[in-house]
Amino acid sequence: MVRRVSASRIGSVAVVPALAVCVLSLVAGCGGSGGDKLPAADDPVAWAGRMCASLQPLSAVKMASPKLDPNNPAVSKYALSTYFASAEQAAGQSVEGLSQAGPSPIPGGDDVATKLHGALERLQTAYHNAKAQIDDIDPNDPVALGTRLPDIFKSLVAASNDKDLETIGTNQALNDAVKKAPSCSLVPAASPPDAGSPDLPDSPAAPRAPN
Repeated sequence: MVRRVSASRIGSVAVVPALAVCVLSLVAGCGGSGGDKLPAADDPVAWAGRMCASLQPLSAVKMASPKLDPNNPAVSKYALSTYFASAEQAAGQSVEGLSQAGPSPIPGGDDVATKLHGALERLQTAYHNAKAQIDDIDPNDPVALGTRLPDIFKSLVAASNDKDLETIGTNQALNDAVKKAPSCSLVPAASPPDAGSPDLPDSPAAPRAPN
């Protein structure tokens, strides 16, 4: 089901067995990374579309949620390490894409982009650190993974709840542009994991604009 994007909220909460994990929800759209800044966008809707499209790489994280095996710590460790590596790369691509969006024609839009850029960098760092900590766990220790996961997820919760991820919703002009931008409206909303599923929570859903 496709839902219209909104800019009022970028965080979502889902549950990993025995652990509540907040994972960032971000816009999905079309776009890519690499190269210089795009030509200036004088149309607020076009610029909002670029912002949405720049965050597309994080939508792939949802599709790659790892399968955890409570009876096989080595398999779960590998799945988490791979997931965090992919999430770190996706966050980095979104940082790069947002940098290429160019100056905002929306008053206050550049401030929003700057804060969002910083929050994405912090998220990227959190995923990097999470992978390093997972990689440090002995896969032959049957309790090490479960013992270390709460602290690992704690840093991801903090990055997911970064206040600067909420800045989109504070700019009404940007909210209005997000409502009209095609790349911000065609966004698959993230759904919670099935009950009892060992999967990590879905990654990106989108910022929501007020009705």
